[in-house]
Amino acid sequence: MTWPAFFLSIYTLIGLLFLDSTYREGSAAGGEWDWLRLFGLLLCLVWPLALVWVLISAYKHRQAGG
Repeated sequence: MTWPAFFLSIYTLIGLLFLDSTYREGSAAGGEWDWLRLFGLLLCLVWPLALVWVLISAYKHRQAGG
């Protein structure tokens, strides 16, 4: 397994875990499909990208001697 495939697998696992948790919480709270619930499910897939961006930026800044 290559490193990008490994990291993509980890990213997918994290996203799916949070997606499942958010879905179950929404179902337990009544299960209405409004825009806030859909937005929350979308954010479950997007927030790990923000984490990756911060880590890469910090690494580049450190390598540049900043």
